[in-house]
Amino acid sequence: MKGLAILGSPHNNGNTAKVLKRVISSLKKAKPELNLDYLKIKDLKIEPCVACYSCKKKQGCVIDDDMLNIYSKLDQADLILIASPIYFNTVTAQLKALIDRCQALWANKFILKDPLIDTEKKRIGAFISTAGEPLSEDSFKYVVATLDLFFKGVDTEYYDNFFVPDIDNKSVTEQPNLLQEADAWAIKLAEQL
Repeated sequence: MKGLAILGSPHNNGNTAKVLKRVISSLKKAKPELNLDYLKIKDLKIEPCVACYSCKKKQGCVIDDDMLNIYSKLDQADLILIASPIYFNTVTAQLKALIDRCQALWANKFILKDPLIDTEKKRIGAFISTAGEPLSEDSFKYVVATLDLFFKGVDTEYYDNFFVPDIDNKSVTEQPNLLQEADAWAIKLAEQL
């Protein structure tokens, strides 16, 4: 069983990373057979989509960077776990570049009829997000739409979210109950695999 966790934050040890690491640790305890790759967007070279439309003519993407390896990781994953802080009501620019590059998956599937990833494979996806502001009705509303489209694009069932608001006032390490909630959420996620 394979998993892919992507930290979409430009901070490898920030609040979002701390929550993601806690979830990963709990997932591994609950599902020891889960072989999980942990990618940090800050450490990857992912160029933005340039709308060259090559993916409408041949399988894959012509941009030669780390995204080519990520396509195969997305294909192999039974679980795709994405984590990002909220930047202007959506994911970070670095993570958005990865999401936009999944245009190749969409074009290969629907235009070429030659999918780059296995469209029959059952995958579940989950999203972890942190926000500086206190929780409001709109805190995570817009980012969910982005993740919904991403998960559809990679043929993955969007299972659940774990949201952490108000970190400008209280970091995740100052919220011991939050880390216990992350553990419980990870166990619930593991039960779906």
